[in-house]
Amino acid sequence: MANNREHERAALRLQLNYRDATGGNFLFEYSTNISRGGIFIETRHPLPQGASIVVRFQPPGTDEELEVEGEVAWVNPWVDEGDNPNPGMGIQFLNLDEERRMTIASIVKAIAILPEV
Repeated sequence: MANNREHERAALRLQLNYRDATGGNFLFEYSTNISRGGIFIETRHPLPQGASIVVRFQPPGTDEELEVEGEVAWVNPWVDEGDNPNPGMGIQFLNLDEERRMTIASIVKAIAILPEV
């Protein structure tokens, strides 16, 4: 299978909140990986591909919460009684200002250079 990713991913299990960008309540889920271009949210109830989304999370080693806009780039749906070990949605970050872009890049870089335990 070809890897068409523009940015290298780094494994990151992180609690986060997200909601459809049109409003509503934030939902609690976890990420499984992050890149400079996006994040994967593990969920049994993904939003549809193309949906605008707002994601909030606290980067490791910080006290401040980061809020970013994104779009659902792809969906791996939950399959009842099926073999689906990784249900969720891939989020492409949108409209990142320089500060948010640098924060996300530093998260990915820090994870990438950490030695495996």
